[in-house]
Amino acid sequence: MTTAQTRIGFIGGGNMAYAIAGGLLQAGHSAACVHISDPSDAQLQRFETLNPGIVTGGDNAATLAAAEVLVLAVKPQLIEDVLRPLRDAERPDGQLAISIAAGMTLDSLLNLLEPTRSIVRVMPNQPALVGAGMSVLAATPETTGEQRDLAQYVAAATGRAEWIDDEGLMDAVTAVSGSGPAYFYLLMELMEAVARDMGLSPKLAAALVRQTAFGAGRVAVESDLGLVELRESVTSRGGTTAAALAAFEQEGIRDIVDRALRAARGRSIELGALMSAGNDD
Repeated sequence: MTTAQTRIGFIGGGNMAYAIAGGLLQAGHSAACVHISDPSDAQLQRFETLNPGIVTGGDNAATLAAAEVLVLAVKPQLIEDVLRPLRDAERPDGQLAISIAAGMTLDSLLNLLEPTRSIVRVMPNQPALVGAGMSVLAATPETTGEQRDLAQYVAAATGRAEWIDDEGLMDAVTAVSGSGPAYFYLLMELMEAVARDMGLSPKLAAALVRQTAFGAGRVAVESDLGLVELRESVTSRGGTTAAALAAFEQEGIRDIVDRALRAARGRSIELGALMSAGNDD
């Protein structure tokens, strides 16, 4: 059996599950090997429209029993209610479970998914919805090399996927890539507002900011140059870019970014502790 025939079951049919399933199908995965379980008929209809061959239904136990790879795509606050009734449900031997529930630690997942021991925690981000996501993965020691490859295959369906050996770094990952898109949106929002204030039409302001952000991101990803070199390549001594960057520095942008990311990481740690305490009750 090839990877494209691996039975992948999703519990939860929200936007992220839809993006992953769509990415898998685009990569050539068999639609008949994709199972979706969700209580909402409207959500299931989206998958049926995506590809009529996808197996859909509202029975989580049936999806669990069918899946060689189980993807938990439910909200973190719902995951315990979803999984507790499935503790004694039938599942394939050697099943791999992948969780994209934010803040759910591997220890919490081991407790909820017993007897499954091969578990991968994934932190995706919003650009996964357009196939440009950044996902970071961490696995339990029981997860085999083949299972890690399967998890990589699933996560990479929506963009780039990287591994960490220390799950404790997931809070920093959350602060950088999980929350990161919002930081860029904020800067773009502020740039658009100033552009309009300087006389540009809303349509032109939006086009200038969004295309510039898109292009700069693409250059950063594809170039062999570092970010400092790229910044300097756009900056002429005494020019307009230099004036703007000097204003950023005068306002303490480096300290602002440092405090913002550390605040996000701190909140991620707090939320993880709260969720772990709740699952231990």
